[in-house]
Amino acid sequence: MPVAKLKCKCGCGKYQLRAKVVKKLFGNFYNETHAGNFAVAKFKRDTAKKIAKAKQVTAKKDKAFNRETKRLKEAIKKRTGPNGFYSNLATALHYYVKHILRAGEDCFTCGKKQRFEDSGQAFHVGHFIPQKSVDPRRFMLANLRMQCYKCNTHNSGMRAEYRQRLIIDEGIEHVEWLECDTNHKSLKEQYPEISDIKAETAKYRKLTNK
Repeated sequence: MPVAKLKCKCGCGKYQLRAKVVKKLFGNFYNETHAGNFAVAKFKRDTAKKIAKAKQVTAKKDKAFNRETKRLKEAIKKRTGPNGFYSNLATALHYYVKHILRAGEDCFTCGKKQRFEDSGQAFHVGHFIPQKSVDPRRFMLANLRMQCYKCNTHNSGMRAEYRQRLIIDEGIEHVEWLECDTNHKSLKEQYPEISDIKAETAKYRKLTNK
């Protein structure tokens, strides 16, 4: 008749006689040393699992907190102002016009050419209708052209020259249509929800991969 043996639970692969096996709450072992080693390893594993679970819970709480904080910040953030939603849209739009749509174009009002060695501020995105915070034409591509720093800043946009050049390029009817306030919906009508402004901003950022 074969002698009954039990396999040690510690993973050593050894078998022990049933009469000599060391029995613990968590299994049968070859001897006390194997039982002790298993207990220590089990304690470390259990502790590591608890720590990992605690980190997951903390990370989940932090994520929820950050999400709520962002929501509250956006709730109090204004459309206008230095860091408002319109300001973010203007930054994305101007970057697109300057670096993609009209990249390298001469100054629209004096003809100065852009040079490779120019600084980033040598040329601006100039507005025919001045860029007021809530002007309905503020984000219209038809209202934007490249201008050198001198024309746009020191000479207040060279409005008369800007207008004449637009007439040559687009025609008097187009310019008069652009100039008439009643032809254009207010920014609030163009972007009824904050999400509309954010979507427009995202569109230009995507076009410039920025």
